[in-house]
Amino acid sequence: VEWVAVLMPVGLLFLGFPIFIILIATSAVILMFFTSVPWTAVHQVMFGSVDKFALMAVPFFIFAGELMGYGGISRRIIDWVMSIIGGMRGSLALTTVGTCTIFGAISGSSPATVAAVGRLLYPPLRERGYDEKFSTGLLASS
Repeated sequence: VEWVAVLMPVGLLFLGFPIFIILIATSAVILMFFTSVPWTAVHQVMFGSVDKFALMAVPFFIFAGELMGYGGISRRIIDWVMSIIGGMRGSLALTTVGTCTIFGAISGSSPATVAAVGRLLYPPLRERGYDEKFSTGLLASS
């Protein structure tokens, strides 16, 4: 079982499959061939955790992040962090990480942080020559 869980995702990744397909295919193969779950119940086991009641809060956190962004708190946090880090090399990327850290602590939600801070910091990151993938990855991981 362990070798399938390691080699299958690596092989599919080298073949160029998207990550979500790799995760679905690997979990389906492991559930079908290495557990006692009936074939007719595989989809229920795979997607059963997605219908949790707590996931209903995610859109509300994103909405709260948007409200904070439009209310100006995001801009104030960005300006404050930029005043501390502003003179350093790579200060905009460091400001992004610092702002996301503070905003995430305030909002308690990563999606809300990306919604509020990403809307304000993604365009300047691109204007200053940061790569699209780097900018997106920086915002998503911060």
